[in-house]
Amino acid sequence: MAEKFNSGIAERFGITAALLLEHIWREVKENEFHRRCFYEGDTWMRCSKKAFTAHMPYLNESMVTCGIDRLKKAGLLVQRERGGSRFNRTAWYAFTEYGKKVMEESEDEEYGQ
Repeated sequence: MAEKFNSGIAERFGITAALLLEHIWREVKENEFHRRCFYEGDTWMRCSKKAFTAHMPYLNESMVTCGIDRLKKAGLLVQRERGGSRFNRTAWYAFTEYGKKVMEESEDEEYGQ
């Protein structure tokens, strides 16, 4: 499977972060389209580190953790744990306004707008 990422985002935040950001963006947009996972005024996607590594086997859990942390520190993503029990630690991710702007600008670059 071929993965894509924006080279400008990769230069600013790293390749791993760019790959994760693109994956999360696609999932959030799909959830938005299907009108699901809407909480606290935003559309979210949920994914465990294990699921990220299953989807992107060239990343390990440590790389996922570092990439997600970098995106949160840069103000692109927010993360919550919405599981109903202490055993469910699956993380939920949503874009900040700044994160949405960065991704929308990267789409404009991709399509030459």
